[in-house]
Amino acid sequence: MTQNFTGGVTGMLARMAEERWREAVLLAENKTILFDRLATTEVASVFVEFDGGGDSGQIECIEARSGDDDPVELPADSVTLHLSDDAAGAPRYEAQSLRDAIETLAYACLYQSHAGWENNDGGFGTFRFDVAERAIHLEMNTRFSDVQTSDHAF
Repeated sequence: MTQNFTGGVTGMLARMAEERWREAVLLAENKTILFDRLATTEVASVFVEFDGGGDSGQIECIEARSGDDDPVELPADSVTLHLSDDAAGAPRYEAQSLRDAIETLAYACLYQSHAGWENNDGGFGTFRFDVAERAIHLEMNTRFSDVQTSDHAF
């Protein structure tokens, strides 16, 4: 029995593209939800540091700052995010604290721009959530191993 690998690969690539598109739509919706809530607080920006390597990675810290760039506490409020539900194909809704929602969006941005950032030598960086601009900025640093080869004949 022969298998049609081309159709299988094509179908797989189509499903992956559809999933990435769905994740991008949910990210845009959740970004609006989060910034709408942050705009009602004294938070002007949020910095999120992350680090990963060796097939694992994590958010290291989340720090909110006021317009004067002074550290402030994130309100204990929650927001309801739209999250992917692979089984149903439709989003599910989940209430999360502002801190957890920021972490969820940071991971979603990493998935969209640097999927696998935690693998092998990994990567690290900082997100800046700018409330006035309603923008998420990412400074990403990717680690890599290098080899320098010399060949000598004596």
